[in-house]
Amino acid sequence: MSFRDNSEFSESFAQGTISASGSLEHPIVWLRNKIAARTNRYNIIPHFYRNALQYIISKLGTLGYMNNEGQIIDVKCIHANPERAIAKLKQENNIILPIISINQVSSDNADDRRRPAFQLINETFWSEEKKRAVRVVSEAPRAVDIEYTINVWSKYKADLDQLVEQIRLLFNPQLIVKTEYTNVAQAFIDSESDESTLETADREERILRRSFKVKLEGYIPNPRFIITSTGEIEEFKMEATIYEKK
Repeated sequence: MSFRDNSEFSESFAQGTISASGSLEHPIVWLRNKIAARTNRYNIIPHFYRNALQYIISKLGTLGYMNNEGQIIDVKCIHANPERAIAKLKQENNIILPIISINQVSSDNADDRRRPAFQLINETFWSEEKKRAVRVVSEAPRAVDIEYTINVWSKYKADLDQLVEQIRLLFNPQLIVKTEYTNVAQAFIDSESDESTLETADREERILRRSFKVKLEGYIPNPRFIITSTGEIEEFKMEATIYEKK
């Protein structure tokens, strides 16, 4: 994982010497119960999904194409499913093509990357305020696979081809999605297809469309807690939760 200079990382597999404050429970059982009781109040999942989507949109929003006059024109990226996007294109005359749309198709647990349920993540962090190292613990993050569809809409094939090549390059070999929760999520292009409609109704302009299926392999983090000297736990408030292990 990618660490700060004053932190260390280790993973616990039901072993440790954590003080249970007089409890007859095994230290790991005691710690997991404490974490579970505090974690029930948190719901990071919606924030993780939103931040990951916003990051990909921000990257797609940096793309552009060169027009006939040699000028680089920025292309807008919107969050919309294909049906809504094509409806807006047909109903609103002020939308300038080309344009890129993205929508989340599905998400599921990644069983092949899932960690054991009993696994705890242990970190040592140097506290400048307390002038000593503190122990930070959390439950293992949940591995998920999120699928997106990216569509490029254009009137002219030359413009479409420029954007398609840029998207291929953006995900070559993968796009590292960085948010406040992770810097190791990887997005790949699973497939690419031509969804252009060759036949159109009278007075309708033909719209070219190239579609990409993208899969994001990520981890939804759990809150981190400090084990205090009194045998209790308190929330560890710090940005960035999951790092790349080295």
